Amino acid sequence: MDFLLKYKWLLPSLIFSITLTIVRILYTGHSLYFWMNWNLLLAIVPLYISYKASTTQKRSHRWLLGFIWLLFFPNAIYMVTDLFHLSPTYTIPLWYDLLLLFSMALNGIVLGLLSLNNIEKTISSVFKKKVMHFTIFLLLFLCGYGIYLGRYERWNSWDIITQPYLLFNSMAHHIIHPFRNLEVWAISFTFSIWMYLLYQYINKFKQYIHG
Repeated sequence: MDFLLKYKWLLPSLIFSITLTIVRILYTGHSLYFWMNWNLLLAIVPLYISYKASTTQKRSHRWLLGFIWLLFFPNAIYMVTDLFHLSPTYTIPLWYDLLLLFSMALNGIVLGLLSLNNIEKTISSVFKKKVMHFTIFLLLFLCGYGIYLGRYERWNSWDIITQPYLLFNSMAHHIIHPFRNLEVWAISFTFSIWMYLLYQYINKFKQYIHG
């Protein structure tokens, strides 16, 4: 209940995106993009986990929740890559699908960065301020890598439990043969830089607004 009260201001944007998918189905008779609602739900998970991590009093619980958060964190920012699915159709204007996908992606970014902010507050007492910048970038780099694994190799967060050997084998290949997997690290690093700049921009913008 406390979680819902704290983040109730997100509901209008979430409802708007979900409504766009429903209206599309009613208008076209096709369920294309309805799966975006599942992606949106997965993007809410890291925010909830990070909230629990920031409110628990037990340090061991914080670290466990932090690890689980890291597994689900890429699901939020991952929604940006759903823009790849945009393509013209004869059933609905292109601008409508663009707005649908972009609103979903924006919600994913907001949910993801809010969860990162919770984690930053949770671990700020452990790391010094200078180390925090590196820690945040490292988390975002891992997020970028997770986005690659999800988008291009179709791994899911829960595969660490259901298919751990295959997942770790794929990751080991990327690490052992970095020059054979330049695209992997290019995507991971580029996404991490973009997310880091965006996160810092939002923090500076908040400071500017509050004077």
